[in-house]
Amino acid sequence: MKQKKKKKIWLALVVIAVIMAIILMIPAVNADSGFDSSYDAGSPSGSYGSTGDGSLDLIFTIIELLFYLPPWLSIPVLIGIVVCVILSVKSSEKKQRNNMKLNHSKEISLEQVNNILKDFEKEKFLQDRYQDYLDIQNAWMNFDYEKLRAKVTDELYNQYEMQLQTLKVKNEQNIMESFDYIDSIITGITEENNQITVTTELLVAFYDYITKDHQIVRGSKTKKIYIHYELAYVCNKTTLDICPNCGAKLTDKASQRCDYCGSMIAQVSKDWVLSKKEAKEQH
Repeated sequence: MKQKKKKKIWLALVVIAVIMAIILMIPAVNADSGFDSSYDAGSPSGSYGSTGDGSLDLIFTIIELLFYLPPWLSIPVLIGIVVCVILSVKSSEKKQRNNMKLNHSKEISLEQVNNILKDFEKEKFLQDRYQDYLDIQNAWMNFDYEKLRAKVTDELYNQYEMQLQTLKVKNEQNIMESFDYIDSIITGITEENNQITVTTELLVAFYDYITKDHQIVRGSKTKKIYIHYELAYVCNKTTLDICPNCGAKLTDKASQRCDYCGSMIAQVSKDWVLSKKEAKEQH
């Protein structure tokens, strides 16, 4: 009788360990440039993956059930439970990925953008900023400090530099590859102190993992992560004294057109740099 009870207790402990391991997955370890993504099964902050009261109740119910089952039936039930939990987790992850969409109702109108940026080409801007995003990811991955410095603000560069030094000390490298662009929108534009800030949201998927001595220690080379970012890009406004087309003096610097030759004056530099990158959602 005591032997059977010991088997039941052992079996219950195995159930707890297996289910908790599957639900919690691995501890959250941040990666992506600036450590913005997470290898935890959920949000970048690691808040997903928590079992919650409902899951704990389910575990205790299963344990109680196993105590009443004969030994020959306990193992098949345990195997069935593990399989069901694995399938449930995978199904939930797939459903969450499929439901990841940008909220286009948050997108600002072209008229709002044109109040600050004349002759703005939305699609070209978003395409160029996505290329900037890829360049930053590749620079991070390859420890290319020079390219990072050219693509991000000084504040962000200093943060990235310290984080890359941490990877170097650990002899680790963050690999990101096979990017899939899904969607992007412009959600805001502001002008302050001669500086223009454009806020965008980006939805993208890619492989993200960390290697050490050419071995993967975190993340997956076979399972892509889907990330919803909020990105902010800034550029400085330029003030011209003469028309670059005809050389005439500009009497009204607030105007976008030369009074003498009628040509449009570009008042904004093309050097947009990333000032903020935050992962809002990840699956």
